[in-house]
Amino acid sequence: MENDNLSIPNTYQTADQPTPVADEEQPAAPSVDEFMAWTDQDETAAIEAARESYTVRHVLKNGEYWALLPGGHVYKLPLALSIDDFDRLGNAANDTESIQALRVLLETFGGREQATLLAKEPVQAVMNMLADYGDVIARTQGASLGK
Repeated sequence: MENDNLSIPNTYQTADQPTPVADEEQPAAPSVDEFMAWTDQDETAAIEAARESYTVRHVLKNGEYWALLPGGHVYKLPLALSIDDFDRLGNAANDTESIQALRVLLETFGGREQATLLAKEPVQAVMNMLADYGDVIARTQGASLGK
């Protein structure tokens, strides 16, 4: 069942745009026939479309990492990490600890508002931001944050 309606729209929006309200018309639930006709190809296409909708964009400016998440919020993190910050991010034992360390870093360098906004972001986008930030740190400082 190849379905052209599997693509997920680009969710990037400027931060001053209102978040869509729940009153907007929701798509209908899949029919039994759609469940029965669902293929691995449909699954692959749907997962790829979902993955693309959580893509994080970044800019490096003034010694800082600036990330744009799909909801339109911009987050600021330092490129120069202290040893304590590096340890906190690099020694996280699981994704929950990694996200908590990212929140602390955001609050320290971007303010409490950024840390509060982060809690409302889809976890996939936050994990992508963390992975992207770690990659940038590794490339700029020759170090790895681990997970």
